[in-house]
Amino acid sequence: MSLETLAKVDLHCGFDGAINPSLLAAWHMRGGGETTSGPELAERLKVTHPDQLAERKAWLKGVLRGADDLTEAALDLARRLIAEVVVHVEFVLDCETLSAGGLTPLDIVAAIDAGCESAVTERDDVFLSWVMLVELPADADSAACEKLVRDLLVDRPQRLAGIVVADDPQAGPLSRVAKAVALAHKNDLKVVMVVGDRKDVGRVQAALEMGADRLVGASAALTRDETLVLLRAKRVPVVSLPNLQMAAGVARSWNSHPLKRFKESSVLTAVGSGWPTWTGSSLSGELEAVSRNLHWRLDDLRNATTRAVEAGFMAPTLRFQLARTV
Repeated sequence: MSLETLAKVDLHCGFDGAINPSLLAAWHMRGGGETTSGPELAERLKVTHPDQLAERKAWLKGVLRGADDLTEAALDLARRLIAEVVVHVEFVLDCETLSAGGLTPLDIVAAIDAGCESAVTERDDVFLSWVMLVELPADADSAACEKLVRDLLVDRPQRLAGIVVADDPQAGPLSRVAKAVALAHKNDLKVVMVVGDRKDVGRVQAALEMGADRLVGASAALTRDETLVLLRAKRVPVVSLPNLQMAAGVARSWNSHPLKRFKESSVLTAVGSGWPTWTGSSLSGELEAVSRNLHWRLDDLRNATTRAVEAGFMAPTLRFQLARTV
C-alpha cells in the first residue's frame, strides 16, 4: 500500500509554511519580485535548519496582502490534504506572520476556515476534519499572552481548538505564559507546548506541571527518568517532526531519534508535517522517512495514526468515526 493512500492525521501543520509554492511565486511577482516558478521559489526558500524559519516567516509576511490570500491558500492546501488522504489536520497559526492588512487572529481563523470549507464542499465523496491552534508570540510578555487568549474567546469560532506555546528559551521561563494557559484551560481551549528539543528538560517538566495537553518535540524528557515517568503517567501525547528534528541535530542518527526512543518507552507519540513547503516534505514524506529509517511496517503506521486520532482535538463522535476510517 502506498503511503499516499493511507488515511493519516496531522497534529502539527504550520499554516504559514504549508502554502503552495505556486501561490507564493504569484504573490512574490505581484509585489514586484522577479518572475519565478513555484518549484524554483520552493527550492530557494527550503529550510535546512529550524533557525531559518524566522527568516522565511518574515519573507512571507512581506508578500501577503489580506484575508483573500489566506482563504485562497487554505482552499488549495485543503485540496492537497484531501488528495493525500489526510482525514484530520490541526493548523498552527502564527498570527504575527499572517496578519496581513491588519487582520486580527479571529480574522485569520475565519479566512482559513472559509477556504477549507470551500474545499470540502466541492465534492460529496471526500472527508477532511480540521481545527486551528493560535500560537502565542515568543516575544510577548505575560499580559500580552493573556490578552491574546481573551481576544480569541470573543466570538470564538467553532474550529478554534486552542493555543500553542513556541519553544524559545530566550523568551524566558514558561511562567511567562502561566496566566494565558490557565485562562485557556478555564475556557476549554487546549494547550500545546513546543518544548524540549534544546535539551532543557526543565521546560518539559514545567510544561507538564502547567497541564499541557500535548507536547511537540520534548526529546529532553528522555534524559531524566522522573520526567519520562510523569509524561507516561499523565498520558500527554508527544508529536514528532522527524525530518526537521534530524536537520536540527536533535539525534545523531535515526537509530537514536527521539520518536524511536519514545515508542520504546511506551509514550503516546504521533507524527506531524511541521512546515511542509519549507522543508520540502509532507506528512506522507515524514511517515515514509520514519518507515524507511526506523523500519516501521504498515501496522506500525496504522497504530501511529490511531494514536494521533486519540490525541487529536476533536469531538468524541468524530474520534470514533476517524478511528473506524483508519
